[in-house]
Amino acid sequence: MQIRFGRIIVAAIAVEVLAVLALILLVVVFGPSDPTAAEAYAERLGFWVGPIAGFVFCLLGGWWVAKGLSASHVLNGLVLGVTVAVIDIVILLASGAEFHPVFAVSNIGRVVAGTIGGWLAGRSMPGAVSST
Repeated sequence: MQIRFGRIIVAAIAVEVLAVLALILLVVVFGPSDPTAAEAYAERLGFWVGPIAGFVFCLLGGWWVAKGLSASHVLNGLVLGVTVAVIDIVILLASGAEFHPVFAVSNIGRVVAGTIGGWLAGRSMPGAVSST
């Protein structure tokens, strides 16, 4: 059993940074120009962008972490998803943000996405069994 802790840490940080950058980009492109209105817009948009970007980037990160392994693909993706979820929870607690159910759904989605990414990496290996 090989767990790529180095890749997991790099991917976890990248997932969090890329999700924030996705939100910033959307606010800059589609948001209001007034700073106060843009901040309110970012907060509302963040409830959608955070979970969706977190899922997509965890899926890609899980695939990247697990690609090229001979075994333990799903485990590596799962560990990435859990790591990202823990980082996200720590950030939420440190910021004193009020709890919203979307936070739980978002973090469960990150774990699921990382796991699926690992699974996909295992399926793309040469000699992997195909269901088609």
